[in-house]
Amino acid sequence: MKKIKICMLLFLTAQLFVCGCMLKRLPSDQAVSKEVVKEVESKVYDTSVVRAALKFKEVSGYYLRNGVKLTREINFFNANSQKKFDEYLGKSSLNTSESGIDFKKNAVAFIVTKSSSEAYDIKISSVYCVGSDIYCDYEIFPGEISGKGYFTPEIKILAIEKPQNVTNIAFVNPERKITVLPFGNRNIFSPASLDDLKKYYTGIYKGTIPAADGPGILMNLNLKQDNTYTLQETYIDRYDKAFESSGKWAPTEDLSSFVLDYDKDPEEQIRFYFLDRNTVEKLDIYGEKINSELYKLKK
Repeated sequence: MKKIKICMLLFLTAQLFVCGCMLKRLPSDQAVSKEVVKEVESKVYDTSVVRAALKFKEVSGYYLRNGVKLTREINFFNANSQKKFDEYLGKSSLNTSESGIDFKKNAVAFIVTKSSSEAYDIKISSVYCVGSDIYCDYEIFPGEISGKGYFTPEIKILAIEKPQNVTNIAFVNPERKITVLPFGNRNIFSPASLDDLKKYYTGIYKGTIPAADGPGILMNLNLKQDNTYTLQETYIDRYDKAFESSGKWAPTEDLSSFVLDYDKDPEEQIRFYFLDRNTVEKLDIYGEKINSELYKLKK
């Protein structure tokens, strides 16, 4: 009896582990806090909020890559760069369009239905924004193809003109059920708004990062609410070799990161990512994460 209980316990543990791994592999499962979801949902029902209509166009000529697993009947995605777009979608041989999507001006959102014995159509009725959140009203209904069969996933891709800042993209069905995805490189601890960023994420960050020709560089970054900064960099083994700079900073459009000297040439800019309210992480010159845990500064 004791052996049976142990076996059952091991079986349940394995099941939970497998389920956890599956959830982590879902490309559409991105971190959004319950508080953020509740806030985004509240705007759908609040008739007093100002909604700004956004221009959008449907994009055709692409297919969902085989490596993207669809575990739900309806799946939602978004992309803020060509790199992320290409992770999900491939260009069809029938696509003769030379002009791609301008990701500086557009956010991309797409809805995909799972393969089914029925054909479906996806209709987008409106796209609008409330503050920095984009809303896509959609409807899914039976397709015009008659008869039974096995149909590949139906996909609807939208190129949406971006507001100045985009924090989340919300998909709203006719029953007002909503699915919220963070936009860009946001995490669950990213600033919720510009006001939130300036109130809770500015301040003095300190830490030591690697140096190419020494044991490290002490960094002291004062990120100020007036969008200016001062930065002190001191080599650990050569305290006479210190540099101090100052200038302007600006957040990225998704509020996940910020850029020092955004008004200068790209090679002169320094980028940091908000891990949470008290921690930032230095990025490489392309705005990508460095494969190391040694580039963090803390308040």
